[in-house]
Amino acid sequence: MINRSFLQRAFFFFILNGLCALTLNSFAQSNAPKKPLVLLLGIDGFKPSYLNLGVSPNLNSLVPTGVLAKGSISAFPSLTFPNFVSLVTGLTPDHHGIVNNTMTDPTTDQLFTLGSREAVENPFWWTQTTPIWNNLRQQGGIASAMFWPGSEVEINGGRPNDWVRYEHGMSHDKRLEHLLAWLSRGESSRPQFATLYLSDVDSAGHEFGPDSEQVKHAVAKVDQTLGKLLQALSNLGLREKTTLVIVSDHGMANTPLDKSLDVSQWLKDFPKAKWEWQGATSAVRLNGENAAQVLQTLSLQSHLQCHEKSNLPERYKFGRHPRIPDIVCVSDMGYTVTANPIRKGPLGQHGFDPFLPEMHGLFLASGFRIKPGELGLIENLEVYPLLCQLLGIVEQKNDALHLLKDIVLNP
Repeated sequence: MINRSFLQRAFFFFILNGLCALTLNSFAQSNAPKKPLVLLLGIDGFKPSYLNLGVSPNLNSLVPTGVLAKGSISAFPSLTFPNFVSLVTGLTPDHHGIVNNTMTDPTTDQLFTLGSREAVENPFWWTQTTPIWNNLRQQGGIASAMFWPGSEVEINGGRPNDWVRYEHGMSHDKRLEHLLAWLSRGESSRPQFATLYLSDVDSAGHEFGPDSEQVKHAVAKVDQTLGKLLQALSNLGLREKTTLVIVSDHGMANTPLDKSLDVSQWLKDFPKAKWEWQGATSAVRLNGENAAQVLQTLSLQSHLQCHEKSNLPERYKFGRHPRIPDIVCVSDMGYTVTANPIRKGPLGQHGFDPFLPEMHGLFLASGFRIKPGELGLIENLEVYPLLCQLLGIVEQKNDALHLLKDIVLNP
């Protein structure tokens, strides 16, 4: 007969050994080297000057140990979709095909607008793009996108491993909940690249103007969300191996209502010509009307410079894609085109010459492998090859000059 006290001691020893093994295993996992994470944070409509409003302690805390550019020059036109796509492809809109927030494809007469879920998710518009998440997946990596233009579309057969259909009203906390769930997975299935997109600053700038208290509140809200994210990364043991690349797509300018240009009658002598784009960057589809005559008429108007699309200023790197209308116009700062005289506003707009300081966006990189320093003006096309360098992947063909390679330290 086996002694009962012996059995009890044996059982206790077995459990103790199991608990010790489990504890040691958990300790080993928690202290195992973490694979690096590159986190791309897009803050729509954030001007570099907003860092001086006194409401962004978390953003500002990253500057001394990171690299802050004087400004990021948008691709032309300085609008949201063209630039967020340029940031993750390194391509100009002329080459990636997302040439405006609103566009018509002349070969099919299909219309793309931000408000059309069917259009935004239609792969037809995206065939000339290879976003970095597809590039990473093709090379064996894992990518997660907590919102980013193009991330909810199957582009040439690919998507991020994790993505969420865009919902403008989704709270910051809910966005973080999705992102952190992905980042909390085991090392073998955790992404090494992720995006987070926040739109509050742009929305406030449009509705109330860039110098408003509402913009200040929006900047503070975004900064608080960044603070929560940084704390969560620390809690997950990821902070030391995370590179934060924080960008915006463009700046914002005051557009007083009395500077709205009513163009509804400007082309009355050319009935087939139509204003296809409106705003700070506007455009006319001729539909058979005479280009020289239309340009002559438009040249009589103040506060607007118009060109045939093939004759735009060279610095814009724009004008070859068939989705671009025949004549493209750029308004003087503060003036915007409308073909509806009843509808004026908004009080803040972008889309002006991207080389103007008011249109400059944010570029701030900080964290793992970033050499602290300062930068002058950069073009946002440079962000894509920087991301590829940080991820250790081969780039797709792009339009960047690779001017940021020296800010990355060797692993």
